[in-house]
Amino acid sequence: MLSINSAIESPGCRVRVLLQRAPRGTPSSTLTLRLRRCYHHPRLCRPPTACSSPLHVPQSVCSSASLYPSFNRPQGFRLATTSVLPPLSSLSHEAVVHVQSLLVARSNTNVLHNADHPNRSNVFDVDAGDGQIPMPTPTSAPYESSTQSADPFREVLISIREGDTRKALSQLHVIEEMSREEIRDAVAALPRTTFTEFFMALDPLRVARDCDSLGNYHISVGMYQLLNMTSILDDYGVRKLYTNLLQRFLILMSALKAAGHTLHLKEYIAIIRCAGAASDLSGAGHLWRDLSATPLLKWRHSELYNEFMKARFLTKPLYTSYRKTMRMVTPRNLHRSRLLLSSRTIQYLDVLQNRLRMRRLRFDLDKDSDVVSELMRKIRLPGPATRLFWTIIGYHSFRIDESLLCTIMIALGRAGSLRQIGTLILETYFNIRNPHPFPATHESQIRNYYLSSDPPRIRPTVRLMRAVVETYGSNCEISVAIQLVEHLANAYNIPIPHDVWHDLLEWTHIMSTPPASTSWRMTPLRHKVPGPQAVEMIWNVMTSPPYNHAPTFADYDILIRSLIGRRVALELVLAHMRDAIPLYDEQCREYEAAVLEHTLYLRIGTLPSTTIDRFERARYKKQMMWFKISTWCRMLLKRLPTSSRSPIPNPLAPRFIEEFEHFLYNNIKYRTPTGHVTLFDPSLETFRLIVTGQIKQTMPMKNRQGKWIRKKILTDQLEIVSSHSLANFEAPKLRNPLEVIAPHKSSFVPPILPPDSPSLQ
Repeated sequence: MLSINSAIESPGCRVRVLLQRAPRGTPSSTLTLRLRRCYHHPRLCRPPTACSSPLHVPQSVCSSASLYPSFNRPQGFRLATTSVLPPLSSLSHEAVVHVQSLLVARSNTNVLHNADHPNRSNVFDVDAGDGQIPMPTPTSAPYESSTQSADPFREVLISIREGDTRKALSQLHVIEEMSREEIRDAVAALPRTTFTEFFMALDPLRVARDCDSLGNYHISVGMYQLLNMTSILDDYGVRKLYTNLLQRFLILMSALKAAGHTLHLKEYIAIIRCAGAASDLSGAGHLWRDLSATPLLKWRHSELYNEFMKARFLTKPLYTSYRKTMRMVTPRNLHRSRLLLSSRTIQYLDVLQNRLRMRRLRFDLDKDSDVVSELMRKIRLPGPATRLFWTIIGYHSFRIDESLLCTIMIALGRAGSLRQIGTLILETYFNIRNPHPFPATHESQIRNYYLSSDPPRIRPTVRLMRAVVETYGSNCEISVAIQLVEHLANAYNIPIPHDVWHDLLEWTHIMSTPPASTSWRMTPLRHKVPGPQAVEMIWNVMTSPPYNHAPTFADYDILIRSLIGRRVALELVLAHMRDAIPLYDEQCREYEAAVLEHTLYLRIGTLPSTTIDRFERARYKKQMMWFKISTWCRMLLKRLPTSSRSPIPNPLAPRFIEEFEHFLYNNIKYRTPTGHVTLFDPSLETFRLIVTGQIKQTMPMKNRQGKWIRKKILTDQLEIVSSHSLANFEAPKLRNPLEVIAPHKSSFVPPILPPDSPSLQ
């Protein structure tokens, strides 16, 4: 057994100590005999400690020893030093790291303890019976600077121990503003495992649960502009919470790599998830290549591949900000890869796409492209997903589970590879056989899946249901998705959760209304478009036995917009609207309770993170529900049924305006048989539009000669100031609950206007 000879010198005594590690299971009597033989004293139980300063391990023993700060040592004593340098294999790396972390933690604890008592001498409290000699604490300038740089990290650790994710994120913002030298000193002063706790505790999935006040709501361009959500979303429609988190993670990652550390697989998983939540495909690719250049390449496993595929192909709803229109597969995407379209059809689809693009600002665009390019265009090719599938299955032979298969299904569905999904996944692992998804003849429009009675290799769960709805719903295969969901529910006794029904409702509504239905009807695959009554049929099945799901406000939103688009009877639409209004009233009461609680804690002086989270979630949800109801009212006013034979306007219009006046704003317009009516009500609010700048985009288009050109498009960037704005409140207004519940235009932080910018009323 290898040993390390070391000499420990203290004032008045000199002891030569023989340190060696005893094997596991050694009796206590043997250990006692060895200690007596070592220290030549029968009653000595442990060696005297020369000082309480951190142990400086030589460079040959531990390569990370140079990361710790140097201390100015007082004269008159010497630290414990080794007389003979041991080989690297004499001590295990885990033991060295554990000892260093304990010593550094003890040193920081004593410094903080002495800082709390300035009148106390810088001497550690040591029991005389332990044989320890009190020594003065070194208080040099390097130590003080290191302690100050590590204070934000200490606050992050305290927040993590308390389970306060929001406070930990705010402290990460302080770390982001630190200089490189301060971050480097903090990395040297803290144990390596501390940063692993940072990455695991601030995982994007946990941040989405604890800090994302928007929840799983889809933010459209109209909601973004009308509710003034520039402080929440960036110009590309991505939530700033995750883009800022990714930036701070990359700062910690670069600091660790500059200090000579190698990131662990769990840390890479957290950063890759953060890149996916920020919709950064190139960032996920750079992280994967960085991982491949490290010794961790041989330790890759199925979980790591699963998380990389989710971020690379944006398979989680969080990674696309819950926008299904962004994940939708259009016939233009399938040209040449799955079907051939005529030049006239391609031209019509391009014109339709360009017109839609001009209304969506920069939402869903690729940040790395200098021209207008859809972000999902990067993942429309079937090659990358197929190569990753065969790499996992054929090359690595990882353990295949349902989660990995569902991720591969959705990744292949992004490119429309439904045949590979049926043969490689559903048939091989779940015994579900299907015909070709794109039949050549018109007679085979109705396609049924052949469901085998043999036991599958992997038993399906609700995860497969969600993957099926996401895959086939995004490819306008609503009937196939419903068949598979019913089969999984009946064959394996899986209850269909409410979120699956909601996804079916939303995908059916998207594919049955323009512009998706318009694009599919221009192709030979027009039979895939659901009928106009498909949404109502799914609604009836969901709310009737044996499922009996209580519809939520989001479900009412889909149904009402579908009924208004079909131009059904106004009484039926109003009946569903009246059923949805109590849900909004309940949310208003929740918002008032959250405002009172927030104001109370703010006046006391202590504002818990749970109170802030409740206030922000209630506020955002209330205003977004108001926006939905206001959208219903505007849609109904535009589609009021009129008769060309009678010049009398619809008598329901005045009653409708009177009943839903809280969701309307000036000017109110609706159609009559002889023209249009514009109403201005002084009791209603008039929104103020402010032009804060212009959005410049370069869009590739074809001119009349058929040549590709770059057309520059300028779009006004607007901010709307109203009582329903989601801009930040002014600090003095937060102490008045009436100002928060019913705010005025002056209650919000005014937008920053460029010089000579016009404003629109």
